Amino acid sequence: MHACRIISELDLKFINFKSRLSTNANIGETKMDKDKVPIKIVVPIIVVTWVLSLISALAIVMVMPSLFSVKSEQIGTGLITSDKIADETIITVKLADGNVTSAKILDGNITAVDIADGSIITVKVSDGAVTTAKIADGAVTGAKIADSAIITTKLADGSVTSAKILDGTITAVDLAEDVLLLAMIEDGAVTTAKIADGAIVTIKLADGNVTSAKIMDGTITAVDLADNSTITAKIADGNVTTAKIADGNVTTAKIADDAIITIKLADNSVTSAKILDGTITAADLATGAVTELKIANGAVTTDKIADGAVTNLKLAAGAIPHNVTDSGTQRQTSSTSFVDMPDMSVDITLTRNSTLLIMFSATAWLETAGYYIFIRAVVGTTPAHPAEWVLTLTRLTHDDYNAYSFMFYQTNVSAGTHTVKMQWRVNSGVATGNVYIKSLSVIALPA
Repeated sequence: MHACRIISELDLKFINFKSRLSTNANIGETKMDKDKVPIKIVVPIIVVTWVLSLISALAIVMVMPSLFSVKSEQIGTGLITSDKIADETIITVKLADGNVTSAKILDGNITAVDIADGSIITVKVSDGAVTTAKIADGAVTGAKIADSAIITTKLADGSVTSAKILDGTITAVDLAEDVLLLAMIEDGAVTTAKIADGAIVTIKLADGNVTSAKIMDGTITAVDLADNSTITAKIADGNVTTAKIADGNVTTAKIADDAIITIKLADNSVTSAKILDGTITAADLATGAVTELKIANGAVTTDKIADGAVTNLKLAAGAIPHNVTDSGTQRQTSSTSFVDMPDMSVDITLTRNSTLLIMFSATAWLETAGYYIFIRAVVGTTPAHPAEWVLTLTRLTHDDYNAYSFMFYQTNVSAGTHTVKMQWRVNSGVATGNVYIKSLSVIALPA
């Protein structure tokens, strides 16, 4: 019934069209001949007639099935060709399950909405057909990736983080040379077993980090020590033995004050040159250690000799210069000027300036009472002190004489040989003086 309504509407539109054409034709009669139809009128008529014919045919096709019902068994097998089927007339329910084969589907016409969720299984996907663009971000889980499928070229640079690496699975062959940076190694992770023998060179050691515990006992040799590196604090007490000290290398500066005690000195090793002048005191000398040979000539001064220490035995023969003479011959003089007394003269040799002690003794008398005998000592030509002595005689004869003693001295007598003699005289030419037993002794003392 729908188709008949369409045809009726088309007929009415055609009748109205024809009527408009007739009207137009009448209008144009005044301008053209009746036997001639203008081209601008003919062409639309032809086009409209063709379109109406086509529409009528289509309407018949559409209406016929509803007018005349054709059953399935009335259609021969294979008689309905593609041309018989109108576009978009075959809907889902018209298709038997499993009858749309690959050949029936136009290439590239199945879109995402045509495919049911989960309907594309592994065997439906051609090898290599799932490209990067087909995979949703984050859709490839661990279970989707075949073992060993992800090779080096599939990994973006820097995409394998620590969390992606199974603990303990990176071996030495996995690491490129020089790839491990300091920041990548955990503190304390490099154990002894991880370090190749001989791999730790000097530059790898931080200053001050090789402690005593890290050094094997007895392995530091002389070549390992820098010059002047062994300071006092590094040497254990008592560990510098004789063998460790090079000959001649213990200088004065190396020896602590008072460090060299008696037992450290070899016998006879302290020579005169080693002793500081004037530093040997009495306490340093053993009893009897200073022998004659050890004392320099002239070194024993008066201050060095203890009082009473020089006994007779200590004096050498001639150590004290002296000379003596005596005579028992009677001698006389009547000279009023000093003359040498016979037999009373000695020579004395001095090695230094000296003081001479001159001692004279004699028995004497005068033959005339009331007169005097004068005597003096002379060193060379110089009278000694006192200048003269007076022999006061109380006896007047040989049988009536006295013994007299006198002491003279002379200071600052120079070194050399000097003659010391006694001289005498009487105070009057009428008197005669006599001496009999007499002696002269001269002793030199240091001036």
